[in-house]
Amino acid sequence: MSNRPIGIFDSGVGGLTVMREIRRLLPNESTIYVGDTARVPYGAKTPDELLLFAQEIITFLQEKNAKAVVIACGTSSSATYEKLLDLYPTLPLVDVIRPGVDLCAKLAETENISRFGLVATSATIKSGLFGHLLAKKSPQVTLHSRACPLFASMVEAGLHSNHPAVRFAAESYLSDLRGEIDALVLGCTHYPLLTDALTATLGDVKFINIGEATALATKERLGAQNLLANDNNTPTHEFYVTGTADVFNSIGKTILGEDCTSKVAKL
Repeated sequence: MSNRPIGIFDSGVGGLTVMREIRRLLPNESTIYVGDTARVPYGAKTPDELLLFAQEIITFLQEKNAKAVVIACGTSSSATYEKLLDLYPTLPLVDVIRPGVDLCAKLAETENISRFGLVATSATIKSGLFGHLLAKKSPQVTLHSRACPLFASMVEAGLHSNHPAVRFAAESYLSDLRGEIDALVLGCTHYPLLTDALTATLGDVKFINIGEATALATKERLGAQNLLANDNNTPTHEFYVTGTADVFNSIGKTILGEDCTSKVAKL
């Protein structure tokens, strides 16, 4: 039973940055990834829409025998996680917001970082959840939040950090934060693919990749429930999309360093 796969989903290709960290930390685990490319981006969707999408994808993953589900999307995590806990009380669920908050609180304590920035989709920023949770854990820190609604779509379109449109968007969204923050939380899982553009705008800041924190939270959750794969397990990795796959397959290969040939998920 413990060798069953971990289900992972996102609006598109960005959650592969979380999958990469999970596979690095848990090399014996099998995974099934769903990129909801037919409905990307999630940032402009309503909470009710996001909850419906999540339920459809989780049902699909359960049919594929997933033992746990990672919500590898900041927007979906901020809008649906609490409700999904009620809807699936026996399914181990991991989001990306709370592990990211925990990592920031740890850095505030151990590295004396007090000036954080947060970049995310409009929906994540509007929810205010990240700031609310961080203030409860580390009331001494400041958080400058910025919605960057074009970034996820740019990544899904195959644009890279050095593309003039990406550089212009980064400058437009974030130039006022130059010199005002010490660390930047990449609150959307697409954003680790744009760090060169972010560095060009912000200078030398510490990037906080919520994918790394989520991988650690996934390991802890599986370990607590005796669901970690056996050391001798030979892992398999499957990829599904709900819409077009060409850009997903291409960018996925760049992220993971291997072919990410995907199948169509019929939700």
